[in-house]
Amino acid sequence: GYYSLAILSGCTVLSCLFFTNPLIFLCGYKWTIVLAQFGFLIYTAANIYPKVWLIYPASVICGLFKAGFWTALSAYVSDLSIGKQVGPDTKAVINKYFGIFFATFQSGQIWGNLISYMVLRNSSSTVAMANHSSELQCGAQFAEYKQKGMNRSIVVNSSTAYILYGVFMGLIVLSIILIILMLDQKRKWKRATVKDLLIDSRHFIISTFKQMKYLKQLLILPLAFWIGTFLGFVFAIFTSSFITCTLGLPFVGLIMITYGITASIFSVVVGCLGKYNLRVPCYIFAAILCYASYLVMLLWKPVPSQAYVLFILAGMLGIASAIWDPIEAALYGILFVGQEEAAYSNLWLGQNIGYFVVYIYGPSMLTQTAIILQIIYLTIALLGYFAVEILLYKKNRRQLLLTDNHINVASIF
Repeated sequence: GYYSLAILSGCTVLSCLFFTNPLIFLCGYKWTIVLAQFGFLIYTAANIYPKVWLIYPASVICGLFKAGFWTALSAYVSDLSIGKQVGPDTKAVINKYFGIFFATFQSGQIWGNLISYMVLRNSSSTVAMANHSSELQCGAQFAEYKQKGMNRSIVVNSSTAYILYGVFMGLIVLSIILIILMLDQKRKWKRATVKDLLIDSRHFIISTFKQMKYLKQLLILPLAFWIGTFLGFVFAIFTSSFITCTLGLPFVGLIMITYGITASIFSVVVGCLGKYNLRVPCYIFAAILCYASYLVMLLWKPVPSQAYVLFILAGMLGIASAIWDPIEAALYGILFVGQEEAAYSNLWLGQNIGYFVVYIYGPSMLTQTAIILQIIYLTIALLGYFAVEILLYKKNRRQLLLTDNHINVASIF
């Protein structure tokens, strides 16, 4: 569970630096996406028989391809949007296309969780539940290691597991077929040699590390790390501590559908708002949602009769998720003009390190402590973000003053 995801995230970090560039050079965007999905297929299949010797190598394979998958997808969407319009409205068009893309991507939360709920709702059972109310505490007081110590486990019969993983594997295969048949090949390099690849890869790695010494990159990296920890917390700790513990495994899918619906809707909204430069208000709104959610998690003791609170929390977290990622991606594009590849490499590095950290300490930490850490991560990320916005504001103001002075001097002569 946690540790296989930690391995997956750790390998994604390494892949960001050393594997993604050669993969896209050799395969182009289309076939990188196809190969990466074979990695996802292997990881999904390994979960049918979740033994360490099988699932850990599958995690390595999936992690190595994951960074290339997202890089190729982002580049493909960007290429499509730029191809539609070039000019002063190019950024607005790019924001619109990414809004559509992220809305479609987030809708996967709806269909995936709906499938999980429909398959698991009548087939899972919890064993060794003696004295559940007095021995097991859900919510902030939940801890994975305590659950194991009480010998409490969720049992899903084999036939149900085969159906669930079979459906997901079928969807991956269908996606691979559709991409092969319907997607055109696109490449970053039209005509390049292996020597060009080696030079570009070396430059890519060096520029990625070199960029970390810039103040604006150091200030914004905590935000990338925070987004990784946020998503890792939602999908691992929140679902196990609050949903599975309180209502049972099948209800994870049902409640997280709310997350997918709100994330999909607000991804479209954020894409439409991209041209109005509302980064700061949007981030403040997302931060308020997260702080409020964490406060509720700390103070509220989950009980089945108050399951509606879990739906509300999932909806709030879904809205925040729709805001963090696309706006940060746009901010990186503004801050590092001409250095986008190295900048986005650092973005993916920060996010996957965040995933990795949460998956490492998740099984051995009290949920209350994990929530407090999330609050600390968010606060540090916001401080860095606001510092970057101040620097950006001062830079734009200086440029405006220089332009005005130039116009005034020109008018005199």
